[in-house]
Amino acid sequence: MRVSMLLIGRGLPVLLGLVLSACGATSSLSVTPRQANGPWVNGHPTSLIRHPDSVQVRAGFIRSEPAELVFETEITNTSDRPVLVAPETFYLLLLPPDSAAEATMTKGIFDSRVPALNPEVQLQQLRAKLDKEADKATGVSWFEILTSATHIAEDVASISKKETAEQVAERDYRHQSDEAYFDEQRENHAQKADHLYSQHENLAAVVLRKTTLEPGQRVRGHVYFPRKDYAKRLRLVVFFDERPVQFEYTQTMQRH
Repeated sequence: MRVSMLLIGRGLPVLLGLVLSACGATSSLSVTPRQANGPWVNGHPTSLIRHPDSVQVRAGFIRSEPAELVFETEITNTSDRPVLVAPETFYLLLLPPDSAAEATMTKGIFDSRVPALNPEVQLQQLRAKLDKEADKATGVSWFEILTSATHIAEDVASISKKETAEQVAERDYRHQSDEAYFDEQRENHAQKADHLYSQHENLAAVVLRKTTLEPGQRVRGHVYFPRKDYAKRLRLVVFFDERPVQFEYTQTMQRH
């Protein structure tokens, strides 16, 4: 018994180390192009497709966010007519794995479309949240109005009462604490509004939006898609006047 307890005691730090290592492990999603034939842009490999007398499209994966995948596309109109770029018509196609066994096990969840997030909706949602926080930062809630009315009633009632110095101090302190609480709430809403404003401005600066490209014009921007971590292969489909341009990617979860 003494020997076994000694062994357990020696093994405990090792076991604890393994548990802590497992708890501290992090993972990230990696999305790589299957044909990186384009130039590297800001540290990211890209893929390039040219349609004769139509468009040239360069696409690259930028990053994964908690709920989205972000791609950057650059479109050049090399035709002699205007071309409509509508990012809300782009989509990801979830492809079955290369392995036949894996494809059989996951049959039914692939070959489905994941539409791109509409940039106008994204911007409108951020703007709505921003306006809501800004109103709260500058407005007065019903709870604050009710609290202020209660304070006034208490102050009026105190005139006809004989309060001790301690009671007066307690009432003043409570009123000041309530006012400080509401001021703090307004400050928190102001900070959230500032953060949402930065998010809105940053998104508006980089997101790809619906654009008509005249001959010779070029546009570049980010396109957002909902994450589907279980898919090992993705096909990014970009539409131009009903003509699809397709790029394939491999998706893996990496642990650190």
